[in-house]
Amino acid sequence: MLSSCGSSDVADQAAQKAPAAAGPATYAAVRVTAAPPAQALTLPGELESFYQTDITPRVSAYVRRVNVDIGDHVRAGQVLAELDAPELTAALNEALSKQKAAEATAQGSQGSYRRLRQTARTAGAVSPLAVDQARTQATSDSLNVVAARAHYRAAAQMAAYLRLTAPFAGTITERNAAPGAMVGQGTGVPLFRLRQLDPLRLRVAVPEAYVGEIKNGNPVQFTVRAFPGRTFTGKLTRTAGSVQAATRSEQVELDIPNPKEELKPGMFASASLPVKVSANSLFVPKSAVVNTAERTYLIRVADGRTELVDVQLGDENAGQVQVFGRLQAGDVVLKAGNEELVARQPVRVTLH
Repeated sequence: MLSSCGSSDVADQAAQKAPAAAGPATYAAVRVTAAPPAQALTLPGELESFYQTDITPRVSAYVRRVNVDIGDHVRAGQVLAELDAPELTAALNEALSKQKAAEATAQGSQGSYRRLRQTARTAGAVSPLAVDQARTQATSDSLNVVAARAHYRAAAQMAAYLRLTAPFAGTITERNAAPGAMVGQGTGVPLFRLRQLDPLRLRVAVPEAYVGEIKNGNPVQFTVRAFPGRTFTGKLTRTAGSVQAATRSEQVELDIPNPKEELKPGMFASASLPVKVSANSLFVPKSAVVNTAERTYLIRVADGRTELVDVQLGDENAGQVQVFGRLQAGDVVLKAGNEELVARQPVRVTLH
């Protein structure tokens, strides 16, 4: 009996010393606030070439001559490189010979037919069957000429592929060709990359709340990091015509004059879009936004569990950033975004 009582007391003491089960982690949180938006909406964008294309050979051949290098300005139709394929040259010469032979044969048969018709005017000189046969032969030889000419044009077109030309005026930004190299379809590496640098395109995603402010032809100012203190101007030219469900934004394009080619494709730009919206916009601390390669989102907490809400960013002011998405004023979001948190994860929050 004494031994039994001693074991029970030890167990009770061990249970009292054991730590309680750990609950959900606690995070600092804030409420989404509503405030009047700025008169100009600052949106990020990236400059792109107005036209861009990779120039690759259409036939297998050896590079005989390279006429341009990176940074060279070329005009439309200018020969960039010349290729060498003896089999194509031989096929072209063969097609030309067949065309000349077909033309000579057709010329001879047509002459024979004309002479037979003249002779047939004398009664009994030539049988009608001979005249019909001559006419049939002349027609057949004429069709052979048409076929030979078509074959020659096809061979000439294949031979023309040995001269790589620029489809439009622009600048060579990449060259992967060298004399003597074997090139052809399916290599995966273009011989040249051609970009048109004047004008450029600037693509910007406009949040849904401001789609009504978009008007084609409106001037839009923007800045780039390469030229601090300078402001450039473009014209809003094209709109996508639909709002993307993931980001609740519409894609628009601006045409950017670039006569001096100071601006380069790939530069990051910050566009200032004039807006006149009377309704309040939603703001959260900049630290609350989680940016990944796939998405931009906030972590909203409802009923003690997390929810990942995709947002589109707008203007920034005093550490607060304008957000657009499936949010409402008063929603509770984590003050510091955390990529490790997943949806429907239980958490505790303390409002700040």
